[in-house]
Amino acid sequence: MQVPLGLHLGLIQKIMKQYLCVAIVVLLLHSLSATAQAIPATDSALKARYPFMTVVNNTISNDKGLDSFYKKLVALKKTHKGVVRIVHIGDSHIQADIFSGTMRNKLQRFFGSAGRGLVFPYQLARSNAPVDISSSSNITWHYNRLAHPEIPITSGIAGFCIKTDTAAGVAITISVKPGPNGSQSFDHLQFFLDSTASSPAKWELKIADKKFPLTIKKDKSDSAFSREIFLQKEEDSFSITSSDTVNTKQFFGVSLENSNAGILYHTIGVNGATYNEYNIAPLFWQQLGALDADLYIISLGTNEAQKPSVDETAFQQQVLLFIQKIKAISPNAAIIITTAADSYKTQRSNVELEQVNCLLSLISDQNNIPLWDMYNITGGHQSADCWRDNKCMNKDLIHYLPDGYQLQGELFFNAVAKGYNNYINNQ
Repeated sequence: MQVPLGLHLGLIQKIMKQYLCVAIVVLLLHSLSATAQAIPATDSALKARYPFMTVVNNTISNDKGLDSFYKKLVALKKTHKGVVRIVHIGDSHIQADIFSGTMRNKLQRFFGSAGRGLVFPYQLARSNAPVDISSSSNITWHYNRLAHPEIPITSGIAGFCIKTDTAAGVAITISVKPGPNGSQSFDHLQFFLDSTASSPAKWELKIADKKFPLTIKKDKSDSAFSREIFLQKEEDSFSITSSDTVNTKQFFGVSLENSNAGILYHTIGVNGATYNEYNIAPLFWQQLGALDADLYIISLGTNEAQKPSVDETAFQQQVLLFIQKIKAISPNAAIIITTAADSYKTQRSNVELEQVNCLLSLISDQNNIPLWDMYNITGGHQSADCWRDNKCMNKDLIHYLPDGYQLQGELFFNAVAKGYNNYINNQ
């Protein structure tokens, strides 16, 4: 029987519509999967190299508190627009920026890089610096860090300060080297200078031996504690020179940023620091809000555990005060507390560190604060023996070798990545 031509056309149109609907669904699913792409993260290779770890527990507890942060990461990955800002605050485990730097490089590799973030001229303060940051000056500076509140030099946003009363012509040069992801050049600088002076000193910015008609001083139009400078093109070093003959000069830090969408990861690490010493540094808190963080990571506790004993009530009060101060300046930011990996104390197993980390876990649970429990993930009490035997621990048996800090950073990245992946899977 011959089928009328009209039926042929109707059938063809129906089939085409069905294929079109299927194609649209496939495209939509592909689009969603592309914009909500999971972060590749696995602990299996790390477990194979370091079997003492319990990576099955490498997750972040109370992670509902990170939903706002993960939501911003999803939007960043989807639109390739905007900046997500992270501030990692800690002690000597963070100052060298291997643990935190591993996190920054991995996050920026996936989400894009918005710059190197906050840096400080540690060499001018006679302290150890990240390997990618170098600094020099034409004078010798007075200096301090917040771990020494007895010294009458006020520490600022980086937990440090360099200070001089030398007349005009004082110069500071800071350079940033390429990182694992390539260039770390910048075209936007946020300076923290002379905030405690009643009449701030004046500075001039120089790049590549060329003087820019920019005077860095605290004007009424600026925020109370920082000054932003935008450049016409990206650079990897700069100098500032004072043009003032009378005022005290103080330098607290500078954020190196670019015009790209991505992660801006600020590292604030201070040798010897405790929760209490951060809490009693008012200028640090006054300046910290200028970084406009979406996430704070707090990695402290080792130095409290090096004391003869731990006053549990006092320690909990200091941790809660620290969190309260963060929420006061950044009420919408997420927070992650990290426990410290095991270490020794006067050549013996550190029972006080176990006590401090248990208190941090308790505070986290009682206040629904996300916690990454590195202490137990990497073996808990007396696991410092394993860190040492795997050539991950420094000879002082408190700090770790670069491989150890990198391991910590990779574990932490994987824990954050797992949380992010769970978040997008549940949307």
